[in-house]
Amino acid sequence: MYDIQLFSPHLLLTLGILVCFVSGTIFKRPAGLYAVSLISLLSAGIMGLIFYPAHGPEMAALKPFLATGALTSYFLPLVCGLGVGALLFFGPELKQEDRNHDDELYALFLTAVLGGLLLAGGQSWLAFFLGLELLSLPLYILIGLRKDSGGNEASVKYFVMGATASGVLLFGIGLIYAGSGTLDIVSSLRAPQGSGTVLLGLGMVLTGVAFKLSLVPFHLWAPDVYRGAPESVSALLTSMVKAAVVGGLLRIALALGPEFWPATAPVLWGLAALTMVAANLAALAQTSIKRMLGFSSAAHMGYLIMGVLCINEAGPGPVIFYATALAVMDLAAFGGLSLLNAGAEPVDSLESLRGLGKARPWGGILLAVGLTGLAGLPPTAGFTGKLLLFRSTIMGGYPWLGVIGILGAALSVFYYLRPLAALYFEEREITAARERLTVSGGVAIFLLLLLIIGLGLMPSPILQFMPIHP
Repeated sequence: MYDIQLFSPHLLLTLGILVCFVSGTIFKRPAGLYAVSLISLLSAGIMGLIFYPAHGPEMAALKPFLATGALTSYFLPLVCGLGVGALLFFGPELKQEDRNHDDELYALFLTAVLGGLLLAGGQSWLAFFLGLELLSLPLYILIGLRKDSGGNEASVKYFVMGATASGVLLFGIGLIYAGSGTLDIVSSLRAPQGSGTVLLGLGMVLTGVAFKLSLVPFHLWAPDVYRGAPESVSALLTSMVKAAVVGGLLRIALALGPEFWPATAPVLWGLAALTMVAANLAALAQTSIKRMLGFSSAAHMGYLIMGVLCINEAGPGPVIFYATALAVMDLAAFGGLSLLNAGAEPVDSLESLRGLGKARPWGGILLAVGLTGLAGLPPTAGFTGKLLLFRSTIMGGYPWLGVIGILGAALSVFYYLRPLAALYFEEREITAARERLTVSGGVAIFLLLLLIIGLGLMPSPILQFMPIHP
């Protein structure tokens, strides 16, 4: 009975997926799938809050498949909540494009969130890989939703790179199992025997994770994918998907035994430094807002890797707070672009943004607050999160990495301010129709603005739930 309760969030999402598919088979144009998807995500998140104890001991459900404990109890509702946030923009986009297969698309959306739950809460390498694949496979289709040349290119790129990364990751899991004799994540990374084989496998697993997080040099897919995909799907990629992968990475980092850290730490240091420098410089040269957000998303993953590197000294608190703040801010940025693109004129370049802050104020406000948070300006959650990460990095014994991060954050302010200047300080004649704000759009704007400002002013709820020091 206890195992069934722990699987209730996953079962509720599975039920939602089945309802979407069955209704599409019975009815030609089924109504209410948006509501079904929304209810499935909300109920799954609520069940996660109820049945996963926040401060209980780490245990495995249907051992060793899913883990309980603070990490899972935080990331499970977070993944569902971010899925809800992306869905609030996904539904209106589908309605606007008037597609004939909404049932399949909503089912794919829920399947991706289900994969995120398995990935973030997996206790075994089997759950980790299954979650990653369930997360990725629906996105290959959703990214190419618009069926234009940009969408098709983005979908093919993500498929080829994703399939390669999955193969490398699966090979790594096989090596870890061969060296340790177990599929349990914690036991396999603390097994004294076969450490060389396990270390090689761990390196391959981290390579696959680096692709999903778009760390340099595995980031080249991100700008083109974010530009070619619908804004709501890009919002899902940068928020829910990356939060779930960070949850899985944290479980690996917390499980690493002392014999593996001396070899792993220099790799993480190099990935973080290279990502922060290269991605910020590349973002500075972009004139496409979506490509800029693709490179900047990679740069923010470099900041997160700094926190993972210092997890033994500072605990998971700074990483979890910044992962949450970053997901919300990316949702706001791409959600704002989704609202701005609801007009007749496509919005992506700096030129197309000129004067839109006044012509389409709600989309402009959401994009502006999202970019302000990503730039790390007070009083947003981005400022507080960067402060926690830089402090933990410098005090954790990596001062030069902290300096690189601070310089990268300062550089990013320039490319985040350019869209804001175009929105509000540059004028042009706009003939677009008057902005019409839907109920879901209004709810999304209110919640995202509340979270971005609220977490910046009051970070204590997350830090108390997941303390800075273990």
